[in-house]
Amino acid sequence: MTINANGTDIFYKRHLGGRTVVLLHGWGGTHKLFDALFDSLSAAGCDVISLDLPGFGDSAAPSPHFTTDDYADCVRGIIEKLGLCDVTVVGHSFGGRLAILLGVCPLVSAIVLVDGAGIKPRFSFRKWLRVGWYKRAKKRGSDLSGFGSADYKALSGDMREIFVRVVNRHLDNDLKKINVPTLLIWGKNDKETPLYMAKRIKRVVKDCGLVVLEGGHFAYLENSRQFCAIVRNFVFSALYTVHY
Repeated sequence: MTINANGTDIFYKRHLGGRTVVLLHGWGGTHKLFDALFDSLSAAGCDVISLDLPGFGDSAAPSPHFTTDDYADCVRGIIEKLGLCDVTVVGHSFGGRLAILLGVCPLVSAIVLVDGAGIKPRFSFRKWLRVGWYKRAKKRGSDLSGFGSADYKALSGDMREIFVRVVNRHLDNDLKKINVPTLLIWGKNDKETPLYMAKRIKRVVKDCGLVVLEGGHFAYLENSRQFCAIVRNFVFSALYTVHY
């Protein structure tokens, strides 16, 4: 199914039921990455909505000037258009960025950050050197194709510019505004969003629990049955104090 939110046509699939859960995939992914969780929550009787975020999967490309906040506004628009309330938002990586921003939405009652992005990273010496090399290469007019993450290199045109805006929007101050129960599910060996980020979030968000899984940035796929059970338990108990 497709729904228009804030001027963008967004694909979603839905299983009607009771308690409402919205699933937000990471950058470069699609709703299919959450298929196991979708099926698990559907079998538990939930009303589950799994989206393709703008620019991914079967959803339309976003405006060239899109920002992280615009993505969050699209999700909020879908929640409002579908008449949802008491929503639990589950977001992996980039989807976690959006879940952080949706943590102040009155229609959202709980959030789950799965190896969530958006926290300002530590500035390592290695990164400091690489930034220096990039600036010098840019100043000399040298080839810059060797710079940038795999996600950046996989993009072109407007989506590259949007990606740059997204990764440079740090949400540390937004964490303080979250006023709903929050569950963090993290891969112990995550390199993209290291575990120290989860621990930083846990210190800032009031009602917040942390579960650490074996694996990396996609630990939720590597430990699918365990992950689904944890989320299912949280969805039905989070009204709600976090006990993790």
